[in-house]
Amino acid sequence: MPLKINLEEISREEAAAEVLCLWDEQSQSLRGAMGQLAQDWQIEDWRIRTAIHSLVFETIRRLNTIDFILNQALKKSQVTDLEPIIRNTLRVATYLIHYTDTAPALATNEAVSIIKRRKTKRLAGFVNAVLRKVQQINLNDMITTFQKRGHEELKYSVPRWLFDYINQILEPAEAEMFLSISLQNPSVYVRVNTLNQQPKITMHQLEQAQFLCTPITDLPEMFRLQRGIKPVTQTDAYTQNAIYLQSLASALVSRILNPGSNDIILDLCAAPGSKTSHLAQLMKNQGSILALDNMPIRVQKMRRNLVRLGVRNTHVILTNGFKLPFRDGFQANHVLVDPPCSNTGVIQTRPEVKWTMTPEKVRQLSRIQSSLLDKGSKFVAPGGFVVYSTCSITLDENEHLIRDFLDANPNFHLVSTQPQLGSEAFEGLASCQRLFPHRNDTEGFFIAKFQRTQEKLVN
Repeated sequence: MPLKINLEEISREEAAAEVLCLWDEQSQSLRGAMGQLAQDWQIEDWRIRTAIHSLVFETIRRLNTIDFILNQALKKSQVTDLEPIIRNTLRVATYLIHYTDTAPALATNEAVSIIKRRKTKRLAGFVNAVLRKVQQINLNDMITTFQKRGHEELKYSVPRWLFDYINQILEPAEAEMFLSISLQNPSVYVRVNTLNQQPKITMHQLEQAQFLCTPITDLPEMFRLQRGIKPVTQTDAYTQNAIYLQSLASALVSRILNPGSNDIILDLCAAPGSKTSHLAQLMKNQGSILALDNMPIRVQKMRRNLVRLGVRNTHVILTNGFKLPFRDGFQANHVLVDPPCSNTGVIQTRPEVKWTMTPEKVRQLSRIQSSLLDKGSKFVAPGGFVVYSTCSITLDENEHLIRDFLDANPNFHLVSTQPQLGSEAFEGLASCQRLFPHRNDTEGFFIAKFQRTQEKLVN
């Protein structure tokens, strides 16, 4: 039964706890859960939504450390054993007590009020008792103690397997930088939609909203935004479809693909259309893009995005990437393979990934990625190019996969990925790029570019 809501009685803490319940129970992304709550509760004020969003994301960023604190306070039980609304109300309150300047008594009283209204006085008393114990825990002392016992992951709020993996692929000092920055809010970048408006006009609009706009030299359609009197989504530039929120690394992929205005592009895993729409504007709405995805909801979102941004050269196709609906002999000038991945490079922007991804899932994804790259490569014309990208930091999804592909396909070779914003990939793959948040102020990405050399038609 839907919860009856009186918005005048709802606090940001209760709304945040409810979002976490949706994420817990329905396996939604945090943004999806936020959107559902805002729709169900009819929260339209961007100030309220921003406050809830911040509380949700900051709590999830530190989830295992918060749960550890709560388990210390609970002693005889685990936080995961509690009812969802109690569990998540405690999580939000613990975040406020230990990571903000909120008075502990205020955070506790609000949590007690929520449970008293939503559940019973007895359970509200239980919440009060737990949070009194939480207040007595010294977070710094606890983390120091458990670092000495080999639980360094609690300092950075990551699962143990990911902590170990990051320390395997990066030197200790760099691993610490990566893990530290993952607990901070990421920089905001926007792509100017040049199908709609020129960068100079857009920059003026954003500066009118008191944003500091820094153009990116090698990506002239990209700006880094700072300050601003309101979220960029509330500006005229956004509502008039003159800008699109996109990370620096994601936009780099389309620039590396470097399409010609009359080219045929095959985009295998295209939704929600960020790279697709960027390619369209680089092609000035000429040529042809075939944008494929196998998830109906994501395809619907992509269609809306493309229409909103004024893209006219793209054909959206709902299909499985393993069963491409093309006649024999079809060939594209460029194929973009940006497959589903572990998202381990974007834990700064999607912190929930830390708690849902596992090593086994990484291996499963790697097999899917390999199959999609192999399938897509068969549709590139001789002399044409394939760009492969992920927002993952793992070797299995990147360097190892690339080497396996090259071994199995001698008619392809790696070419330089320009512009070069990142650093050389690992294991001697100097032509490929890796980007990291602590090095490049953007999401963790891997990008490779192949050229087909053998004159052989598609079977």
